[in-house]
Amino acid sequence: MGMPSGDSPQKANEYYHYLQSHQLTMQRAATWHVRWLDLAWLWGFMIVLSLATLYWIWQYRSTRQKIYPVDSFGGYTTELAGPSTRFFLLLTVVLVGWAVVLIVGHIVWGQRF
Repeated sequence: MGMPSGDSPQKANEYYHYLQSHQLTMQRAATWHVRWLDLAWLWGFMIVLSLATLYWIWQYRSTRQKIYPVDSFGGYTTELAGPSTRFFLLLTVVLVGWAVVLIVGHIVWGQRF
């Protein structure tokens, strides 16, 4: 079947509706609904972020840092350091774990966004 001539407004209108009906039936029709898992992930992330912030503030305000002696490198550069806090170590472990999960997941299943 070739392109219709559209010699009358009725034929053009019918062809337009024919094309639109195909466009409308290409996807699955779904009604609006709440995706509870996505909502749980969002609020779970917000709760974990809030707890981590409160833990960091509590540890920062309540921990007295031991200061190591001043290091000098070549006589020009000096650095005053303290030991790593539990929060920093925990944050490092969580970030490295998250990176490993993302990298391995992308290698195994490809990028799904």
